[in-house]
Amino acid sequence: MMLDIMTRSKIAITIKDDLLKRLDRAIDGKTIRNRSHAIEYFLDQELFSKAETALLIAGHKDFSCSTLFERKSVLEHHLELLQAHGVKNAILLLHESEQEAQRIAGDGSEYGLRITYLRQGKEQTGTAHALVQAKKFIGEDLFFVFYCHVVAEIDLADFVLYHRETDGIATVALTSIEDPSLYGAVKMRGGEIVSFTEKPKETEGASRVISAGIFCMGPEIFEYIPKEKAASLERDVFPKLAQEGKLGGYMFEGKWCNVRNQICFPSKRKK
Repeated sequence: MMLDIMTRSKIAITIKDDLLKRLDRAIDGKTIRNRSHAIEYFLDQELFSKAETALLIAGHKDFSCSTLFERKSVLEHHLELLQAHGVKNAILLLHESEQEAQRIAGDGSEYGLRITYLRQGKEQTGTAHALVQAKKFIGEDLFFVFYCHVVAEIDLADFVLYHRETDGIATVALTSIEDPSLYGAVKMRGGEIVSFTEKPKETEGASRVISAGIFCMGPEIFEYIPKEKAASLERDVFPKLAQEGKLGGYMFEGKWCNVRNQICFPSKRKK
């Protein structure tokens, strides 16, 4: 069974008063729930490797990452989010018709990033094969995957911490929506995704919890990707991971927007 959360030990420590006050100020009841969680959160961020690489998939021929959203291009939103969370490497996988990305992002230095540009071939390939294209640039550590047409307010540090506390291979950021028919609908058991259905045809009684198009993954994901170039994460990879208990779900608090479909929702994190 997945989500075998790491066991914890009780400890007694002494800490400087001013440091304790600073720690208490970081407690917001959401991302950081209490003192113990605050200590664990900041130690984890300092001592363990972060997810320092993100793959941004902008391979849809009908959507440009230069599309404006709240007076910025969607690509700028993504790059600023990565910069704010200490991500160092960004891989942009672009449709062959995409002309604006390099003008917007340059070499990434403005955002503290090192950017690698890749192009999909003339025949649009699936989202799973997009990972294969980027594999040699991803390395052996945890990494993020973003669909560029999605913009979200999400704490990536908390996301990767949540992922690492599980035994999963991939964790899907989740939000909720009235009509799941255009998205990947999930069913949960605790923090584990037990089924993943891409664009369910029957929405009566279907889960309203959907994939937000943002993922945290380990390198083991490549063992689950079929060789076919049209392979999809949602249709060919995630359902198998869910069956094996290796797919986690992270409900986050913050606005979520599908810019391509012009749909925005605030998501609510389960406590």
